[in-house]
Amino acid sequence: MRPGIIKIRASFFWPKFSVVFRIIERYYIFMLLEMHCHTSRYSRCSQAGAASLVMQVKRKELQGVIITEHHYLWEEDEIKALKIEAELDENFLIMAGQEVETDIGHVLVFGAKRTIEEEISLKDLRAFFPDAGLVWAHPFRNGNIPDEKELLNPILDAIEIFSMNQTPKENYLGLKAWHKYKFTASSGSDAHTEGMAGAYPTQFDHSVTTMQDLVTEIRKSRCRPFFKEIPKSGTNIIVTEITIGTKGYDESRSRIIMKNITDDKKWLAAKSSSDINAFLCKNGFGEGQYRVPDIIYVNDKEKLIIETGQRGKNLFDLLTHVDKTIGLNYFRLAAQWLARFHNKNIKYGDIEGAIKKERKRFDSYLNSFVRTNNPYLKKIEPVINLVKDKEEEMYLKARDSFILNHGDYHPKNIIIGQDKQQDITTLFISVIDFGNSILFPRSFDVGYFLSQFESQFYAYPEISKYCIESDFIDTYIKESDIVLPDFMDEVNLFKIRANLSIAAYLIKVGKGQSLEMEVLISRSNTKTTLQK
Repeated sequence: MRPGIIKIRASFFWPKFSVVFRIIERYYIFMLLEMHCHTSRYSRCSQAGAASLVMQVKRKELQGVIITEHHYLWEEDEIKALKIEAELDENFLIMAGQEVETDIGHVLVFGAKRTIEEEISLKDLRAFFPDAGLVWAHPFRNGNIPDEKELLNPILDAIEIFSMNQTPKENYLGLKAWHKYKFTASSGSDAHTEGMAGAYPTQFDHSVTTMQDLVTEIRKSRCRPFFKEIPKSGTNIIVTEITIGTKGYDESRSRIIMKNITDDKKWLAAKSSSDINAFLCKNGFGEGQYRVPDIIYVNDKEKLIIETGQRGKNLFDLLTHVDKTIGLNYFRLAAQWLARFHNKNIKYGDIEGAIKKERKRFDSYLNSFVRTNNPYLKKIEPVINLVKDKEEEMYLKARDSFILNHGDYHPKNIIIGQDKQQDITTLFISVIDFGNSILFPRSFDVGYFLSQFESQFYAYPEISKYCIESDFIDTYIKESDIVLPDFMDEVNLFKIRANLSIAAYLIKVGKGQSLEMEVLISRSNTKTTLQK
């Protein structure tokens, strides 16, 4: 049996031990198995041919599959014939269990010596098959939430917490229960079609070659779902990224992002952001080249939002590592996405509330300079007043043209990815974090992006040489369905407005008198910028 291998290298850098402990290499051996799947041969609900199903599991880079038909146990000679039909080598494991109906729902049975044809109580199942491994299949399906007593039932050997037969929300509840009660957990695709097979593997700590091995590993709690769970903490928010399964040949894995918000005000903003995401997903941004993450689940009581995760990196990280030709394409994609978003002409939001918040922002920007006795106060105060007055004119004359803006459109909120790493035709751009969305002229997002781009790439002048402002604007205009006469004047205004926000941030992080601040103040000179 050929198990999966992870090679981990650790370096020890303490000087007095450097000779002895330069590098330690450790090999961690495990197996990945599909634990729950059905073929059309013996499960009427399945559309997957047996050979095509096991070959799909192999392509997903798993080391074996346990076929679990409904109330049917494959014979050994059938399994041998299947391996020959699928042209699989001896290293690939194929075994058979079965899925049976019980008084608690469906249970996977591993190690029973005969087919269990009838529905049976869990108690009798254990009495008749004392040596079998019993796993509760998809217990969170259809909104069911098992309690502690049910999940820790000593008759059961494990709980299937991840399943393609559960929604992402239900899989999250399974994960949450596992962390809380610490029972033995598994996962399985519950595949009824070829494409699902191998999507949710179970990881075994030791090599498995027989059904007895499998049962022993389950009962010894030496198995778990194969997934990554990466927590990322921020201000008043805990973000957890979960990726289930292997890349396999198609690089398709289930990804979700969980956001726990602890602050009530932040929660309202996050919930509003999720509403916008959900709307955009239903109106052209759910799939294809231009996207936003889909919202899976919102829980007011827990202040929890679950959304789809997407494979990719933010625009800032990419531009600092890719060839300039590729980088320029990404830069233009950002302009195209923004224009398409504005073309939706969304009026979602409160104009009066947006104006009120904007007025408060100007006061906070000025206070940042006053409070810290910043030497640039005299230069920045007339800039703040002029931008504020210009916006007040817009409130009176142009509010009918105000539409939904992202409000924080910058490279680190823009994700570029490919659904398939080797297939450029699957390239997509996705935008996150609508928490600062605002009803404003569409020029706001354009000016804000250009200013943020210039600031974020301050230390990378070579990037600004090919990702130039005029290219972004031209691309945006070409993609837009309408460009108002004052568009460029407004873009220049909102570039300065964004500079004020950046300046306040630099003061906050102790860079209020830095060279970066000096350059920013110079860029905000209203005589040269607003009168172009």
